[in-house]
Amino acid sequence: MAEKVRDREHHEKLFKASMSPVRRDIVRAIGVQGKTVEEIKKELNLTDFQLKFNLDWLIKEGFVKEEGGKLRLTEEGVELLDVS
Repeated sequence: MAEKVRDREHHEKLFKASMSPVRRDIVRAIGVQGKTVEEIKKELNLTDFQLKFNLDWLIKEGFVKEEGGKLRLTEEGVELLDVS
């Protein structure tokens, strides 16, 4: 039963992330290689607010992490990349 709840929550989180065009764009921009915040901001032409708001959500929900000055996708982020 707990596994079903986790699966449902996981799918809801993926759905919520995939419903935002900006979040999908950020995940695609990060890709498998990773990018800096400035690279993403420049590539997607986002305001500071747009990038921070959506990136904070992606990090909080476990789709993105910061490593060595670059943003990288987590396992869930890669899964979202495949969906978007």
